[in-house]
Amino acid sequence: MSPTTRTPAEPPADDESVLAEAKQTDATMWTIVGHMVSAIAVYGGLGYLLGRWTGHPILLLFGVLFGVALSTWYTVHTVSKAENGGSRKK
Repeated sequence: MSPTTRTPAEPPADDESVLAEAKQTDATMWTIVGHMVSAIAVYGGLGYLLGRWTGHPILLLFGVLFGVALSTWYTVHTVSKAENGGSRKK
């Protein structure tokens, strides 16, 4: 490859809108990962504590599943709201 040839994954250096969109997408993806991990940790932890307190260790599983479901719903809700421009349809 010549020194002037770009690799396919490299964005054009002169197009600022492409770079801004790539940064926004990257930030959105890390936000989704953060929501998923934190919901699993928080609700799994609550399930674990409730399971230890009540003697039913299955509550850990229910807490983790609730965390996954809640974070998935929140992610879909947030992304769909952002795609619609943040406005509600009347």
